Amino acid sequence: MEKESFYFSYMILFLMIVAWHSLASTRPRCHEDERSALLEFKATFFTRKPPCCDSDSATSNEQAKIESWNASTGETKSDCCSWAGVECDKVSGHVIGLNLSCTCLSGKINSNASIFRLLRLRSLNLAFNDFDCQIPPAIGNLVSLSHLNFSSSNFMGLIPRSLGNLTRLVHLDLSDNGLTGTTRPLENLTRLVHLDLSDNWLTGTTRPLENLTLFTHLSYDSSNGTTLSFLGNLVQLKYLSLRDNMLIGQIPSSLGDLVQLTHLDLSFNLWTGEIPSSIGNLAQLTYLDLTHNQLAGEIQPSFQNLLELQFLALYSNQLSGEIPSWLGRLTQLEFIFLSSNQFHGAIPSTIFQPPDLIVLYLDKNNLSGTLKSDVFSEAKKLNELVLSFNKLSVILETNITHRYKSLGLGSCNLNDFPEFLQDQDDLIMLDLSNNNISGKVPEWFLDVSTENLQYLNLSANFLTSFAQDPVIFKWKELAVADLRFNELQGSVPIPPPKIEHYFMSNNRLSGGVSPLICNLSSTRMIDLSDNNLTGFIPPCLSNLSGTLEVMSLRSNNFIGKIPNLNANSCALIMVDLSYNKFSGPLPSSLRDCDNLKFLNFGNNQIRDVFPSWLGSLLGLKVLILRYNGFHGLIGERADGIEFPMLQILDLSHNIFSGGLPSKYFKHWTAMKVSETDLSSYIGDAIKPTWIFYPDATFHYSMSVIAKGIQMNYSKIQEHLALIDLSSNNFSGAIPETIRSLKQLKLLNFSNNMLSGALPPFLANLTNLESLDLSRNQISGEIPQELTQVTSLAVFDVSYNHLTGPIPQSRQFATFENNSYKGNPGLCGPPLSRKCGDPEGPSPSSPTSEEDEDPGSAMELDWKTVSMGYASGLVIGVVLGNCLITRRRAQRLVKNFGKRKQRRRR
Repeated sequence: MEKESFYFSYMILFLMIVAWHSLASTRPRCHEDERSALLEFKATFFTRKPPCCDSDSATSNEQAKIESWNASTGETKSDCCSWAGVECDKVSGHVIGLNLSCTCLSGKINSNASIFRLLRLRSLNLAFNDFDCQIPPAIGNLVSLSHLNFSSSNFMGLIPRSLGNLTRLVHLDLSDNGLTGTTRPLENLTRLVHLDLSDNWLTGTTRPLENLTLFTHLSYDSSNGTTLSFLGNLVQLKYLSLRDNMLIGQIPSSLGDLVQLTHLDLSFNLWTGEIPSSIGNLAQLTYLDLTHNQLAGEIQPSFQNLLELQFLALYSNQLSGEIPSWLGRLTQLEFIFLSSNQFHGAIPSTIFQPPDLIVLYLDKNNLSGTLKSDVFSEAKKLNELVLSFNKLSVILETNITHRYKSLGLGSCNLNDFPEFLQDQDDLIMLDLSNNNISGKVPEWFLDVSTENLQYLNLSANFLTSFAQDPVIFKWKELAVADLRFNELQGSVPIPPPKIEHYFMSNNRLSGGVSPLICNLSSTRMIDLSDNNLTGFIPPCLSNLSGTLEVMSLRSNNFIGKIPNLNANSCALIMVDLSYNKFSGPLPSSLRDCDNLKFLNFGNNQIRDVFPSWLGSLLGLKVLILRYNGFHGLIGERADGIEFPMLQILDLSHNIFSGGLPSKYFKHWTAMKVSETDLSSYIGDAIKPTWIFYPDATFHYSMSVIAKGIQMNYSKIQEHLALIDLSSNNFSGAIPETIRSLKQLKLLNFSNNMLSGALPPFLANLTNLESLDLSRNQISGEIPQELTQVTSLAVFDVSYNHLTGPIPQSRQFATFENNSYKGNPGLCGPPLSRKCGDPEGPSPSSPTSEEDEDPGSAMELDWKTVSMGYASGLVIGVVLGNCLITRRRAQRLVKNFGKRKQRRRR
């Protein structure tokens, strides 16, 4: 029996092999004209170096598939039906499908391209390439197409009308390109089931889409908003994405009529008001994303009906109230993102009850109370838990055996490193910032998840040292290390080569920078500022120039010449070497760093002429050279490219001479347009692709002097504009070209040798909050026109040769004697000399006491705050960001109190 069974099985296998060979011998080969068209198409483009799209979208095999196409006459190689990415009809042998996504193709594609001769194509996918052109009108020739994907391929311009010829299309993806115009060419595509137009620049309304009622998937993007009234007709819609538009107003309650929806994404818009309760009607919804809007109010109780919901993302809104306990009854929930809102109260224990819960982000709210680890350890599948930046106290048990990939316990009132971390080998992200952890970093901590950890934040604790010095971090995959604002001593720890963002500022680190730092291969940001580091900067630091974008070594004790900061290429955006002891000239290699936005070399010992060669950096916004030995005239570039985007210029306390740079003022375009948006700041995103911290940014900082006070800006507003040329040897009149710089907030020309009249055209600077022209040789009267500058909070013309009456209206009614002293020819309040009295004594020079008295230097600023006239920028920073010693603060209060008493009398 066994022999018969074996013989029977053998015969079946033999017959199958024969049948397969028979089919193979009869399978039609590809047609020669189509083979030639494919080879011609391949020859038209060059391929970029992989990767061409993210790892979720492509593999190395996909990126190399077009390379497998071969013009050889060999039987297999010449059959285009066997080529990667090519699909042929099994009966006719005609090419019916072509998938060249993520193949790194680069070059322009036009209507003469051979691909448009493949008239039997039913599916065409050219996604994730780089064609840099319009969609060719010849696309309308491929009338058999049912699936077309051109996403992320750098197509630009209008959608061609000929696309409307493809009436068999059921799937169309044009997302993430640079398409403009309207969607009108699509109005005949009545069979469409899946449409993705997101991340383009389409304008107008969506009215041409109203008749496309078969949609089950719709993703749309428009630069100026869309009309959503037609959505109620799409009763079969299952997938709706309107993310990353500029949609305004309230979310329409009519969305609740789309009861077939399983996926709803309205994120990254400008929605306001409350979330409509009608969304609770979408009982089949599995995915809901409303992130990055301006939604307010509480989570709607109707959400209790969303029993199929698996993904809930509401982060970065203004939602308030308590987190509802009934969320735990949505038993299908796997992902919950409620970060960056205004939720308050305790975290309900029920939120950990969904049996498949994997991810829970509650950071950046106002949550309070005590949370014990045994509560969240009950969620057996939970591997991402982020509670940072609340007002919580977390009590961690010692017997935690749960494994985490992401753990955020920042601001959770911890006093020690959690011991259970010793067994956490899967951690990718760990945040223990803003706690009370003190003393030495335990030796075992350096062995936590050495193979996987990518993000580590220990900032704002009281850490003093590592177990050894020097220490080399063992985390092989570490991309972000943030240990700022501790008390760490010893040498700078050496991060792994893959580090992208390395922050060690505001510690007590000492010694030099090890040349091992130069071995880093992927570094984008290095911040070693505010330490006690000494010695020379290693010249090999230029090895990092291909990737390094931000370098801050501010407030250390570095010496010597500044080395060249770029080798063969330069990615630098921000450089801050201020408050050190650097000498010599600026490195001219910076002229090749086309991306530079921020340069601060202030408070060093640099000797050089004005670096006019920096004027060609078209993106440079901030240039600070204060307190150095820059000298001579401020020369202008021969090519006329003169800092067009400059907003902040501080050349104070140098030895510049000659006239003020009037021609430069004429070209500083960024200071001419008045902007009122105060919500954004100059900085760069800290955003490795795997981090769920969309708001993480490295903000640029600086300090300026206004009215004798150093103001420290921990953030710089995106549209802040100021000029400080004080304490130099500039001479001549104030040039009229400055009148066009209407964005200026602070203007300081003090301590120079300027002469001539105080010009009325300064009244054109309507946003000016601080004007300091003191200690010059300016003469004549104070123009009445200056009273029109109602934003002016600080005004100082002391120690000049001004005469005549002081204006009395608007802001000028708030300025006190210190603004005018040293001008004997001035009269009228607040001075005691009345207009018409005999001339007073000749002008006197300021005494050393007047120069150095911190109390008198601050009087005016405090007074204008108390009166409520200041518009916020200068005075707000004086109060919010200044470092004022206890003695100076007491003197300030004392002086202010005396003035109040005098007024009462």
